[in-house]
Amino acid sequence: MTAAIHRIWRLLPRESRRRLFIRATTLMVPARGEPSAYLPVVVSGVLNSATGLGESARMNVDGLRRAGLPFSTIDLSGSLLAPADLPGFDVSDQVSPAGPGTVVLHTPGSTLPYALVRCGRKLIQGKRLVGFWHWELAGLPADWRFGCSLLDEIWVPSQFCADAVRKSFAGPIHIIPHPVDVEGVRRRGRTNECFTALTIFNMASGFERKNPLATVRAFKKAFGADPGARLIVKVVNPDHYSQGMAMLEAETSGASNIEVLVEVMPRKRVMELIASADAVLSLHRSEGFGMLAAEAMLIGTPVISTDWSATAEFVSADCGMPIPYRLIPANDPQRCSHDPSQSWADADVDAAAAALKRLRGDREFAQRLADRARMVAEQRFSADNYVRLIREALMVEAPEEDDYRLSRPAVASSTRVSR
Repeated sequence: MTAAIHRIWRLLPRESRRRLFIRATTLMVPARGEPSAYLPVVVSGVLNSATGLGESARMNVDGLRRAGLPFSTIDLSGSLLAPADLPGFDVSDQVSPAGPGTVVLHTPGSTLPYALVRCGRKLIQGKRLVGFWHWELAGLPADWRFGCSLLDEIWVPSQFCADAVRKSFAGPIHIIPHPVDVEGVRRRGRTNECFTALTIFNMASGFERKNPLATVRAFKKAFGADPGARLIVKVVNPDHYSQGMAMLEAETSGASNIEVLVEVMPRKRVMELIASADAVLSLHRSEGFGMLAAEAMLIGTPVISTDWSATAEFVSADCGMPIPYRLIPANDPQRCSHDPSQSWADADVDAAAAALKRLRGDREFAQRLADRARMVAEQRFSADNYVRLIREALMVEAPEEDDYRLSRPAVASSTRVSR
């Protein structure tokens, strides 16, 4: 009987299966009663998964630990949410999850009902439910609204995300930018005459959204085959979208000064790669946070970035090179962010090429940008700021003395994902 049901299920179109699954799990979410306290906090997510969602949950745990707030965790890796491919995360100082408190769910709105079912009635009984959400378009997809109906409040890493959530959610929204850890790496300025541009992206995050072809085209427009300039395009998870990899290889074919680097590196090596570049490009169509731009700014490498979505909140003309754009329908053949009823940005390749030329030709200008960018990033993406905002969201007063002020990076390197 079970096998027959499974065969029938597989015959349904993928989107139909998805909608039915979300509706069914929403009906299965246990009743929880009225929340009565903010603490302790249960962090629920794919803690043992090498994904952005997993990293968000791990940063949340580390922030609670640094703030001296009681917490526990529930790992949802190895389920439909994500693979358990990063074991060993340190959760040694947990308290009991029983009783009142807050559950912070690091999961998309579409899978949030399933996550609550996995957490179980005993864990969520009497708890305040918070979603920590990331989204890359100006409005939430329809299936995330099931999650909206189950939450008391939502935390987001940017104003752009907050604006998207606010269209579907009437409750409190807290903007809590991620703490950015660059492993202590700092840029020392150009050490040779070859100008190096860099872009980094994860194919699993969406080829069209990350838009590496725009970077390649801007570089070729700026420098052609000039051996005195080179572009490194670092990509991970190329197998997630073979069509995208084929397009990237076709665009870079025959260009001796462009290197497509397909290699998973330890995080510190990635930071050193950013530090060795003269410019980092993120000509994305949309970002919910913009980790690459934030990392480059903190390291002191000038950033050329599409002037739309979350990066527009911190890459300004006095600390980076924001690139104009036109809005186009969000068509994504990979289906990561496909919603043609919404728009995303198409960066001006000519403007990006001009920005590259200026950074190459005016080292003094490039250094001024880098110095200012580091100051902006140190304030906005500090672990101190993250701890302060978590305390505010949880209605916990800061200690009279800043005894939670940090003496080590925001997130231990062992918890960060290689790329």
